[in-house]
Amino acid sequence: MLGGDQMAPRNYNDDRDRSVPPEEDYYGRAPIDLDFNSRENKRGEPKIEEEDGINPTLEYDRYYREQDTQKIYNQQQDIRQTRPQQRHDYPDSRNDDLRYSPRSGKKDAESNRRTAGSAKAKAKKKGGKAPKILSAVVAVVLVIVMAGVGMVEAVLGKINYDEKEENAYVSASELQSSRKVTNILLLGVDARSEDKDEASRADTMMLISFDGENNCVKITSFLRDTWVYIPVADKKQRLNAACTYGGYSGVADTIEYNFGIEIDGYVVADFEMFKVMVDSIGGVEVEVTEKEAKEVTNHPGRYGNVKLDAGTYTLTGEQALAYCRIRKIDTDWKRTERQRTVIQAIIKGVLSSGPIGAYKAASNVAPYIETDLTKGEIRSLALRAVPCLTGGFEQTSCPFDGTWEYANHGGASVIDLNVDENKDKLIDFIYSSNSSENE
Repeated sequence: MLGGDQMAPRNYNDDRDRSVPPEEDYYGRAPIDLDFNSRENKRGEPKIEEEDGINPTLEYDRYYREQDTQKIYNQQQDIRQTRPQQRHDYPDSRNDDLRYSPRSGKKDAESNRRTAGSAKAKAKKKGGKAPKILSAVVAVVLVIVMAGVGMVEAVLGKINYDEKEENAYVSASELQSSRKVTNILLLGVDARSEDKDEASRADTMMLISFDGENNCVKITSFLRDTWVYIPVADKKQRLNAACTYGGYSGVADTIEYNFGIEIDGYVVADFEMFKVMVDSIGGVEVEVTEKEAKEVTNHPGRYGNVKLDAGTYTLTGEQALAYCRIRKIDTDWKRTERQRTVIQAIIKGVLSSGPIGAYKAASNVAPYIETDLTKGEIRSLALRAVPCLTGGFEQTSCPFDGTWEYANHGGASVIDLNVDENKDKLIDFIYSSNSSENE
């Protein structure tokens, strides 16, 4: 046996347990030194060079010192990894020192680790909630869009479509046009569903111009007695007779030919559709003069037994139609003005009725509409028209003041006009930013 502090050399060739008991582990307090390959023995033992051979005792000490040092190194790495989260919890950078230190002890280190863990959990919880809310919003928007598309398609499916015919009498290069202006010819006819368009005359001819440049709607009425050249018939005649010779597209061709503006499509509505539209939005508010009220009320056969009172009233579909058809008490210019007044009131009524009200109105009148616009063109027009509809209205009539005179052709009283002057004024009204020909 050996006495004192001497230690017998260990034999590495037997199978005894050489692990160090906890009470004999003297190396946990060893100073940290991560340079394992070059450090000198801290207890004063000489550095072991490979050529000196292996000292079992020193190798034992070195082995466990390295194990303990690696353990402390790993602990410090864990502490460093918590620092970014601690900065999140404590915005003041001075609080970075709240991590484990000899002064704070294990209790503070454990508290900091719990704080970091709690912050991570909160961040994870918060990060998980936002995507759920966003997903819900996206889902709602998609449902609304799909419902809107479905509603639009349902309305479009009820409309009567005509094949679009190109104007064979004037080339597109000769017509004034703009990508920011869409011209739709509105034709009002006193025709039943069994009548062919060639057999009817257009009682109302109104150009609705959606001006995206100035965000407004411009309405131009064409007087039906205007004496113009009708290209499909190769002769001059009243403008409303163009429908008899060439159908609805014949009216569009005639206006393009004489006034030099491009028409993107036509929409045809008969009297029944007009009444349904007005009733669908709850009527239109119109100021009726005493003279107008007497004309309608005193001629039941002419206006369908409709009665009107002087004053400002909300007119039903029947009353609004009778009001638009008044023709015996004044000029055709005043008659077209009444028509534009009602059209403006209808547009405002549709806008104020909201999406559901607008859908109901469109769904009700769709079966009465006939057009040469395609479904795609109607969708595109709807998107471009919205800002224009909310931007105000401008209106005029053609022929313009000072460009016409009454005449007699073949025993009929008609309106002769200076075609070139009216062409220039109409182009200026539709495409100019400063329209001055408003009534």
